[in-house]
Amino acid sequence: MQYKQEFIQKFETLKIIKEKYGLDSKDVDEAIESIDTYKVTAPVVGNFSTGKSSLINAVIGKPLLGVEITPETAVPTEVYYGNNKVYRYTNKGIIEHKIEDLPLRDLTVKDTELLKVEYDSEFLKQISTVSIVDLPGFDTSIELHNRAIDQYLPKSLAYLLVVSSDEPVLKESIIDLLKELKTYEIPVYIILTKANRLSVEEIYECKVLLKQVVEGVIGKEVRVACVDSYGDVKIEEFKDILLEIQGKTADIFKQKYSRMLNKCSKYAQIYLLERIEKGSLSISELEQEVEKVEKQIRELSDKVQKEQDTFNAQADSCIQAIVDRVKNNLESNKATISVMLENGADITDKINYIVRNAVSTGIKTEFEPRLQKYVEHISSMVNIEFSEQDAVMLDLKNLTEAKITDNVVKTALPVVLAGVGMAFGPAFALIGGAVGVLGDTIINMKSSVKKKKEIDATATNIINNVSEQSATIVENEIRKYITNVNQQIEIDISRQQEVLEKTLHDIKMDIAVEENSKADTLGDFEKDLNTIKSFAV
Repeated sequence: MQYKQEFIQKFETLKIIKEKYGLDSKDVDEAIESIDTYKVTAPVVGNFSTGKSSLINAVIGKPLLGVEITPETAVPTEVYYGNNKVYRYTNKGIIEHKIEDLPLRDLTVKDTELLKVEYDSEFLKQISTVSIVDLPGFDTSIELHNRAIDQYLPKSLAYLLVVSSDEPVLKESIIDLLKELKTYEIPVYIILTKANRLSVEEIYECKVLLKQVVEGVIGKEVRVACVDSYGDVKIEEFKDILLEIQGKTADIFKQKYSRMLNKCSKYAQIYLLERIEKGSLSISELEQEVEKVEKQIRELSDKVQKEQDTFNAQADSCIQAIVDRVKNNLESNKATISVMLENGADITDKINYIVRNAVSTGIKTEFEPRLQKYVEHISSMVNIEFSEQDAVMLDLKNLTEAKITDNVVKTALPVVLAGVGMAFGPAFALIGGAVGVLGDTIINMKSSVKKKKEIDATATNIINNVSEQSATIVENEIRKYITNVNQQIEIDISRQQEVLEKTLHDIKMDIAVEENSKADTLGDFEKDLNTIKSFAV
């Protein structure tokens, strides 16, 4: 694709410039490498046995995915354009299979975490930057719900909700998913499978009903496509959706790699600006500049540390507010949980949604605003530590202020929530144990009052245990995120210091150079700086 090649050329030009002046170019190499494998995901979600795998097989044009599976053998599978290779991710490492081995018959969720299928087909080539993800039915495991959000949402352009015409009703787990997708403003498409089993009137009624329900949850218009279970009826509607997603990947790609190009070029710009501005200084003036830079960096480090201490104290109140929100939300749903326990219903989906919703809301209302102010303060401090006339100050202001703040704040919710989702698994085992004990306890009870008392006590016990575990997990994940943010700030300050010190050192080395050579060198600086600045055009 032409736009990919254009960015590769820009990164390769930047690499040449950075290496010309002895600047580290590892970040450029990593960016170029990532371009080759760049993809966005389109998770296909729905309940078990709605025809998801058959639908993807129809798009591929070959039955590569197994359709006769059970919840125990349902493994998440990523399908994308490639060289006919299959990679199975297990707890022992990655195992490669031949494309002819598909569908694999002996997969289980106990030994296989993920399957990746690269396949060379005409249609997959048309959507070469889209990876279709076949996720197991949401009614198979609560962890799959969390994985669908946490693992794939940050790199997904849309979710494809598959509903069977046999049962065009959205279960609570799917509604909960839609509520979370609304938080992230991710588009949703509905795919009605096995549509040939319905009359034209019935299809119309199903489409209207599904649109009303989904649009009522996510608050935006939803497109509905109809296909047959084997893909030979109106499969083009689904292909049109995938082509629409592919069309959006170019803009997403350009935004992502423009930011990455700015980040990779930042220190090269600082270096060149400083060489141009301070190239005429004498040895004594340069020595004064070295002392000035060292002093400014020390003062900046001290101020950043004070900001970090202040933010850590604010984080304590944020964490407590989120923990309180989880407990309050659980307690407000105690009556519902008790009724579900009394009826023998599985409460894990309900508990999971209550916790995730409370954490998500708490992060957005309590943590993100404080995080934004913190990063803005840090960015502002970095920008004003240098004099108004200093080119470095102007450069940092243009390159860091808005971008750093925006990127850090936007990643807080998905990163923290992903950690909570992964760590919360053991809590579901405790819930299952408590429910089992309750069943054994009340099975022979004749008194309805005693049964009700026992059920309420179990609900209270579950709420208390989940609240305690949530408190620990939420604190750990938020602290971990703050630590990562602070480490990035420290790395950034350290790299700025290194670049500034290298600049002054190189100027010293050039002082003995003849005047005409200095003029030529200055011309090179300006030319290379203009080249880097042109990347943003």
